[in-house]
Amino acid sequence: MKLTLPFIFIASVLLACNDSNRHNPEGDAEATVASEAGEPAPLPKDVIYASSPLISGNLYARPSFGGTIIAHFDTSQRLHIIDTTDNVFVKVRMQQDTSTHTGYISKIILPEQK
Repeated sequence: MKLTLPFIFIASVLLACNDSNRHNPEGDAEATVASEAGEPAPLPKDVIYASSPLISGNLYARPSFGGTIIAHFDTSQRLHIIDTTDNVFVKVRMQQDTSTHTGYISKIILPEQK
């Protein structure tokens, strides 16, 4: 009887820990390790790289300066670069307040990729 109580307690703790891992099947281990190490969180798989623009500008709905402006950004904005195949524009995703915008910006306003 004396061994049963500690055994039940340990088994309960192990099951509770195992159950908490099942709620998030993808896991936050990479993001947690990165934040604890002072590194940025890993980028989503569709993102080529992340960058901040050299100057403020507009996010366009299509790769044209005459396109509809979706949002404005400044030099503190973090942009996720998704596609770089166009000669003049890159496709980016940006978080602004509580919404996410995807559109195009000029390649010239991004720092050179090393």
